[in-house]
Amino acid sequence: MESQELQTALAAANVALTGSRRRETSSFASIELRAAETKTGRWDVVLATSLGFLTVLAVVVAFLVY
Repeated sequence: MESQELQTALAAANVALTGSRRRETSSFASIELRAAETKTGRWDVVLATSLGFLTVLAVVVAFLVY
């Protein structure tokens, strides 16, 4: 990696770690969460629950078989 690329990467990491853009990210994330909550239907909940149950079942079966 060249020194200019390294300096740019370090500057971007420092901005990300200092939280100077946190307010913008938080408002965007909350908008996305609110939009997702309004679209949740009954079948979405059934599908998510079924998928979670099947995942746990697959992990238990894999643990017992191996």
